[in-house]
Amino acid sequence: MRWARKSATSGAVLLFVTCMIAVSALPRPASAATSGFPIKHVVVIVEENHTFDNYFGTYPGVNGLANAAAMPDAPDGSSSVKPYPLTTPVLTSNLNNSWTAAHKAYDGGKMDGFISAQGGSNVTMGYYDYHLIPYYWDYASQFVLMDDFFTSVMGPSLPNHVYLVAGQSGGLVVDSRYGGFNYTSPDVNDSTFYFPSIVSELQAANVTWRYYAGFFGELNNWNPLPAFASVQDSKSLMSNVVEADQFASDVKDNKLPSVSWLMPEDDSVSEEPPANVTLGEQTTVAQIDAVMSSPYWNSTAIFLTWDDWGGFYDHVPPPMVDGYGYGFRVPCIIISPYAKQGFVDNTQGDFTSTLKFIETVFNLPSLATRDAQANNLLEAFDFQQSPRSPLVLPGQFVPNHYPLEYPNGTIFGPLPQGQPGKPLTSPSSTPSTDLEYAGIFVVAVASVMVAVAFAARRRREVQP
Repeated sequence: MRWARKSATSGAVLLFVTCMIAVSALPRPASAATSGFPIKHVVVIVEENHTFDNYFGTYPGVNGLANAAAMPDAPDGSSSVKPYPLTTPVLTSNLNNSWTAAHKAYDGGKMDGFISAQGGSNVTMGYYDYHLIPYYWDYASQFVLMDDFFTSVMGPSLPNHVYLVAGQSGGLVVDSRYGGFNYTSPDVNDSTFYFPSIVSELQAANVTWRYYAGFFGELNNWNPLPAFASVQDSKSLMSNVVEADQFASDVKDNKLPSVSWLMPEDDSVSEEPPANVTLGEQTTVAQIDAVMSSPYWNSTAIFLTWDDWGGFYDHVPPPMVDGYGYGFRVPCIIISPYAKQGFVDNTQGDFTSTLKFIETVFNLPSLATRDAQANNLLEAFDFQQSPRSPLVLPGQFVPNHYPLEYPNGTIFGPLPQGQPGKPLTSPSSTPSTDLEYAGIFVVAVASVMVAVAFAARRRREVQP
């Protein structure tokens, strides 16, 4: 009897220990503590043609127009024009943003050729502020505004978009025309790029992605992907290049990929003159609102930037890191529940920094020298802070007071528990992993209970 009772008890203990060992050996889901990042979705939004000084030159606390100089508007230097506020969201015509015009404005680092590069037009010296782009200023007030962020090429849109996805442009410094471009190098031929892009790496690593761009099916200045040989030869890759207006529906339908690039739907909302900058801003805000109002908010980092200088003045000479750039400064706003609040980031970056961020988060190798050496922008985040609430706009705020405040004077801050978009319970735990651990524990306890019951039955069976 003692042997039977001892044997049954030992069996129960052995089964319990076995269950616990099995539980400890199970692979645990990745967490912020082990992966290092709670970011699971990256959205890169790119608008058109504005320098940093043109949009944020008078924003408080930045390296802005307070440090600017008047530009000569006559060949003999007899007169000059200082930066001045633009009072209309619609300009009558576009400015020259070409490689040649940019280098004329740059003038070997003197930064004194902006008016002459525009054929004498002083519109280049105009700037916007919160009167016409209030929501962009609102984002800067509550999240991160970079004031030392440069374009990758001192030139127009297309080569800069190529850097966004490839870390180089193969030497291309001009825009496309009629779905092609006239340029040949060892890596470029017949309007085709023969060097790798990040989308092939994402695909190989099973990281979902999508490139949202107007006129998605053909090469254009906002969408270089159809020009990559690797994309042209793959129906799977091409299927992820879609129209820009699909973005909001993908978010609503819970189909947001891990990495997204979002370009304007068409010229009218691109913010490139003569497009209405306020209309473009409202379109961008609606796209960001869609993410902020969704379950994706707590795991997302949004990078909002502008693709080239657009012919507008900026006073900071871009560092010449190689023969192609940097180009002039553009705004970059980093929006995330983990972005530092109201932080003006002076860290140097360029478009390949967004590429480096994606590579860092998803553990991908570098594509070229630029992204290998780029800052990954992690300094703009605080992953130890509780996820902050979304800033769905327009909201009940004082629109011309920065940092942004509620009408009662309360600074916009952390998300209250129980509100939509509730923050994660802790940086190293998510509701899904907690449920998985709970399920494992229940199974283990049930197994022990079965073993104990079996032992009791055996004791009854061996009694005389």
